[in-house]
Amino acid sequence: MTEAEIVLEGRTEHRLPPAKEGRTDKQLERHGKGPADRAHRSAFHNPAMADCRTRSVLLMDYMLDDEWFNKPKIHTIDALCATGSRINRWLTELPKEKAERLQITGADLDEEALEYAQQNCPGVEFRNEDSRQVLLSSGWQWVDIDPFGSPVPFLDSAMQSSARRAVMEITATDTAALTGSSARACLRRYGAKIRTDQMAHDSALRLLMATVARTAATHDRCIIPLLSSWDSHHIRVSVKVHRSIQAANALEEQLGWRVAMPTSEELQASCEAGLHPQGSEGSQPFCLLPYSHPVRRNDRRISGPLWTGPLFDQDVLESMTVERATELCGENAEVAVRHWVGEAELASVPTLIITDMLPKFCEVTGPPKMADLVAGLKDAGYKAAVARWGAPAIRTDAPWPVVLEVTEGCFN
Repeated sequence: MTEAEIVLEGRTEHRLPPAKEGRTDKQLERHGKGPADRAHRSAFHNPAMADCRTRSVLLMDYMLDDEWFNKPKIHTIDALCATGSRINRWLTELPKEKAERLQITGADLDEEALEYAQQNCPGVEFRNEDSRQVLLSSGWQWVDIDPFGSPVPFLDSAMQSSARRAVMEITATDTAALTGSSARACLRRYGAKIRTDQMAHDSALRLLMATVARTAATHDRCIIPLLSSWDSHHIRVSVKVHRSIQAANALEEQLGWRVAMPTSEELQASCEAGLHPQGSEGSQPFCLLPYSHPVRRNDRRISGPLWTGPLFDQDVLESMTVERATELCGENAEVAVRHWVGEAELASVPTLIITDMLPKFCEVTGPPKMADLVAGLKDAGYKAAVARWGAPAIRTDAPWPVVLEVTEGCFN
């Protein structure tokens, strides 16, 4: 093995293969900000996932205090671990008493990457095997699947081998498929059609969550969302998984459709199903519909089927404070949880509003400042918060006419 290059991520020092010769300073800088370049090092490492790994540490910190896990040891697998950066951060940044509860296995087909993983995480079991075979070898209580591309090939093995109560964190980097840009890949892998519009990334999150939920149901399991995020090149969902035939049978209640420029009939159906704020009338950009609502699959306004339930858990989001992030993961961890706590009280509210779209529906010259819009909606007696990801957006339980009225008030 060649001499390792040591990089610092969070509070964790991590050994990696040195950068290949001929890589310029500009290429190295870009490598840290976007999707990983496989040509950069001889073993795969993606520095752009640093914030994702920070949130994984914080979620595990929260869940190990939760009653969900009632056993002293947590059988944990990073099913595509590469050089072990996520495992290394779990063991280094979690409080010692929590890290000691983890009985971790890492799996990867890259033999060189695993050599570095063993250096980074001494005492952890690493297996140079197909991750699907490793998943099926035990009953896992914590499963992390972070592939280069789609997680679909690994979901069935993960669900089949999960313990009665488990947590799964699942990443997808095939965002072109999930957002509908690659329509055939979307239909082939995820069994859905996604309208390519300003809500495409929220639809992608809901599509990935629906795929995880459907896979769980085939194994008499159900999911409870904990976290979800999309960040540049990847989408990630974290869920509780537990065995329940009754809950698996009720999956359809959490699925549905997104429709653009809904009709009055569709708005009424959405409000009656609790998927849109009561009192929303008039022309508006989107709403969610229950799965039972009849739709025409060739209707270009329709995306789905999607997950229409909550995308995150209020208590989990409230635990994602800047103070806890910097305490566990270092001073640069703040960006990983920016705006997360503010959105916590809106866990059950599906309405996401892209502020750049508002000028099309009211008499204003441009989009309002998000802070002013949120403050105005709160003054009007509604919940509102800046959304955590993507295009400038807010989440609110205010009816659409109130949103437009407050928007216009931001310019008076």
